[in-house]
Amino acid sequence: MSNKNYKRIIKAVYNDETIRVYQAYNKEIAEGAVKNQRFVDPWLTTRTTWIKPSLCWMMYRAGYGYKDKNQERILAIDIKREAFEWILDTYYDNNNENLNDLKAYAKNSLVIQWDPERSIKIGKLENGELRSIQIGIKPNLTQKFNNEWIAEINDITDIVHQIKREIDDGNIEKAISLLPIEKVYTPINVKF
Repeated sequence: MSNKNYKRIIKAVYNDETIRVYQAYNKEIAEGAVKNQRFVDPWLTTRTTWIKPSLCWMMYRAGYGYKDKNQERILAIDIKREAFEWILDTYYDNNNENLNDLKAYAKNSLVIQWDPERSIKIGKLENGELRSIQIGIKPNLTQKFNNEWIAEINDITDIVHQIKREIDDGNIEKAISLLPIEKVYTPINVKF
């Protein structure tokens, strides 16, 4: 699909210091991450780790935490905004002088996908034009992500399960009220 057919947007929970992204893991990895405020064994640094600023997209990906045992716990991870900006700036080559080296580094370190944004019921939005960012951090950057970028990790599985129960019971407004307030995020000096 051509970029002209959809709108790229980043909606997230953020403040001056951090931006929230989401990941889903099995119970062992999630509990270790929350306890240590960093990922520990058996989390693998040899795999690409995907972060998503949209909770609705994460709920879709993990089936509200019911999809499978490896995605049964949903984590809210606040990472430093300067790291998030660096990811976007590096990937999109904005405001950098040595573009050839930077492009090679970004290609070996990051993957960015723009996937259809999801509703609270985890279906595609009605018009299908809005795309949400998914960022893959490749193994050569996972240690930096884990040891330098993370500010806080919280397990939000109970809230996500409550959202699903409210939807199943037909209480859509109540389910929506449980969602975090995600605002449009406009990166500094980054065009994508």
